[in-house]
Amino acid sequence: MKKLVLAFGIIVAMSGLSCTSEGQQDNTSNGIDTTSVNDTIPQEIEVTGVAIDGAMNSVYLKVGDDTIEFSYPDLDSDHRASWEINDTLTVRYYATENGDSVTEIINDAVS
Repeated sequence: MKKLVLAFGIIVAMSGLSCTSEGQQDNTSNGIDTTSVNDTIPQEIEVTGVAIDGAMNSVYLKVGDDTIEFSYPDLDSDHRASWEINDTLTVRYYATENGDSVTEIINDAVS
């Protein structure tokens, strides 16, 4: 009876392992993880345009035929240049699933 219970336990354990690994991609080759690091690290984006409007902690840039709004309520003053309408600005940011995260506002006229 013990052998039967042991054999049944092994069968259940083996079927559980095969179910959990189904549909999963193996990213290892000889024990080395080959998942690309760049898949998890967001890339900083830089855009330059003319300031056409804005308010406290936001700016609208004219870039070609497009108008892009950037909001930066949490950006510290060391990374936030003052600007006026018609100034050329460069905005550095990360695109996230919750919106853009601005890291720096540069006034190209002052640089």
